[in-house]
Amino acid sequence: MSDPAAAAELLTDPTEVDREDDFVSAFESLARAIRRARGALNGGSGSGDALTLSQYGLLQPLADRGQARTGELAEAAGITASTATRILDALERRGVVVRLQASDDRRAVAVELTARGQALLARHGEWIRERQRDFYAGLEREERKLAPELLSKLGGLIDGLAAGPQGPL
Repeated sequence: MSDPAAAAELLTDPTEVDREDDFVSAFESLARAIRRARGALNGGSGSGDALTLSQYGLLQPLADRGQARTGELAEAAGITASTATRILDALERRGVVVRLQASDDRRAVAVELTARGQALLARHGEWIRERQRDFYAGLEREERKLAPELLSKLGGLIDGLAAGPQGPL
């Protein structure tokens, strides 16, 4: 913690200790929910009509770019290329993506959404945004003011935790 006075208050004020415990508990609950959500099928009536959050995150760049290489998609999604390949294999079998010769390099393979994949990605994106808007609308006015900055800080904490003890926090 960068502010020694704030750190001292956290250690001596029983109310702050309780709030810190509540924060840690709530954060761990959030982390569990994120892990569950990454593999859960969402936004459809069955597995053929749905995407996991991992699949959605991997495919999102294709909505704007048209096609991309597996490594580019993996980097944008924050996953390894081998994980992206496994996800894309499953999506290709479902007719969501196709692999083809890259338009800028005949030796490279690119991934492109099929018409079915474009519709699925658009529908899933709308479903996610609708839930985000509903959640935001349910927040109190003060919570709405704090939410963007708090979410950004939580994102930074999660990235730091993902980097491990040697990475920046």
